[in-house]
Amino acid sequence: MNKINVYEDIRRQIVEEKLAPGQWLVERELCENYSMSRTPIREILWKLTADGFLEQEANRGFVVRRLGLEQILEIFQAREAIEGMAARLACRRGGEDFHSRLLEIRKALSKANVDSDPKLGVAIGRELHRAIMDASHNSIMAHLYERLENLTLLTANITKRSPAIERASANAHLKIIDAMIQQDEEKGEQLMREHLRETCLHVVEQFYPGMISNPMPMKKGAPQ
Repeated sequence: MNKINVYEDIRRQIVEEKLAPGQWLVERELCENYSMSRTPIREILWKLTADGFLEQEANRGFVVRRLGLEQILEIFQAREAIEGMAARLACRRGGEDFHSRLLEIRKALSKANVDSDPKLGVAIGRELHRAIMDASHNSIMAHLYERLENLTLLTANITKRSPAIERASANAHLKIIDAMIQQDEEKGEQLMREHLRETCLHVVEQFYPGMISNPMPMKKGAPQ
């Protein structure tokens, strides 16, 4: 395996929680498992750290990142700001290819049974969020989104295990798609913000039950 393959394999194990939050990675074991010397393994671990999947502690090594309550809130607050604006811009800038892509996603989402397969709902939802970001045609926001998407993956298993959460997300996604197709900028941004706020609340309730009732309060009529 080359470095890219090893990076992707370790990343996958973290996302799937085969490497659990708080678990230490032993470089010697990684070298043996992947038949690599210490230098490329260390480079891979630093890359995973830079991408938000690991944390490095002096004289101790690398550990799978465990998100705290404040970090979860900050991730979704940042997503709301970036993806809310992306939804607005996608309504304005998205062309025929974007609309065709939306219709395909809508069809897949309508046919999906998220009660029996919540993972499918997660996959279709990610495709929608990516399509909207692509259609915003804003390279700076796209770069920030990539970083946030990595961090969001650390919470993904919460929603993959919950049909109720994915059912709510699927309904929100259908409404967002309809607003995109209608090119309703105000509604598109509003629905995206509300969807991310609700998702944040669900994730927080799973990680920290009873700790918070409204993770990202916003007064009605406040500037979007």
